[in-house]
Amino acid sequence: MATTADVVVIGGGVIGTSLAYHLAKAKLRVVLLEKRHLAAGGTGKSTAVVRMHYDNEPETRLAWASFHTYVHFPEVVGGECGFVRCGVLWLVGHDNAEKLRANVAMHQRVGVNTRVVTPQEIREIEPACRVERVALGAYEPDSGYADPLLTTFAFATQAQRLGADLREGELVTGLLAGTSVVRGVQTSHGTIEAPVVINAAGCWAAPLARMVGVELPITVQRNQVALFRQPRELLRRHCVVADITAGMYCRPEDTRATMVGAGAGEDGVDPDAYNEAVDADFPSFARRKLSECAPVFAHAVSRGGWSGIYDMTPDGKAMLGQAGPQGLYVACGLSGTGFKKAPAIGQSLTELITLGRSTTVDLTPFRPSRFAEGQPLRGQHEYGDGGHFWQTPGERSSSRSR
Repeated sequence: MATTADVVVIGGGVIGTSLAYHLAKAKLRVVLLEKRHLAAGGTGKSTAVVRMHYDNEPETRLAWASFHTYVHFPEVVGGECGFVRCGVLWLVGHDNAEKLRANVAMHQRVGVNTRVVTPQEIREIEPACRVERVALGAYEPDSGYADPLLTTFAFATQAQRLGADLREGELVTGLLAGTSVVRGVQTSHGTIEAPVVINAAGCWAAPLARMVGVELPITVQRNQVALFRQPRELLRRHCVVADITAGMYCRPEDTRATMVGAGAGEDGVDPDAYNEAVDADFPSFARRKLSECAPVFAHAVSRGGWSGIYDMTPDGKAMLGQAGPQGLYVACGLSGTGFKKAPAIGQSLTELITLGRSTTVDLTPFRPSRFAEGQPLRGQHEYGDGGHFWQTPGERSSSRSR
């Protein structure tokens, strides 16, 4: 006998569990399906930076609408997300100075607590930073980072308390649809009939959509993160820093270690069989890029690192909304920036499904059809490569397949 539900969510990452929570809160009968375990995909490898700095207003609004949830997670959702307020600095050279000013003005109009800071002010905020090549920075004093697993588990726990059925280890083997309407899913454990199915499967979203003839323009990209013990001259929780001039970003891990992302991603990897470790030369490369921004790290001790996967779209922005048969929705293509937007995505997509329009944040700019329409989402003042400025193709081409 088939199980019935109002909504089936496919994918147990932070996006899927946020959806399950918000849908259950809206009193819908929800089944969430995860073929492995919660946070087994991109979420579990996320550096989980929480910031609002984007070069386009729609993404800024998603991040801003999510920010309140992270800051007040125990009261808003329940449980812990591990949010740490350490401040976020976004650093640019002279070629991007006016773009940064324009973007910060847009952020302030949205409501973000941010301001433009000079090189002298940057050193006062974060003394470890080298500012010779930096023209200006944007500073978000209230931003920081969270814990991706704690957040996912908390959303899942609260969704279950609201009645959601969360199933780990259950593989979706087919999407059930007529010529124009979705009817549910077939899984390794049976059939679930539902008028709404949400594909939140991240790097596995494209093959799932293909089951009903929907092509999602997603490329799976591997990205590396190095971890360093902080040198004895530092040993503190520094700011999150994204430095365009050095081509890297970093965030503290407590008060003794620092995570670093730098260099180009590796496109076209198999999400079920990719190298989850780092390349042999990546820690030394990441240390060099980090020390260009903060010289104190020149002799930092490597603690290795890991690789995660991004579900990349052609414009580096999410696909959120209906795609294909009536009742089939997607929440994928987050392109490595999904964690910070997960609360607002869950809320806004729930509104779209239940009310016919999203009121928390307008999801129209993220509609999946924009690529076929020739209208990718672009910022008015872009820094480069869809906002993934630390991915600089060619810098490490000797150890990359691109």
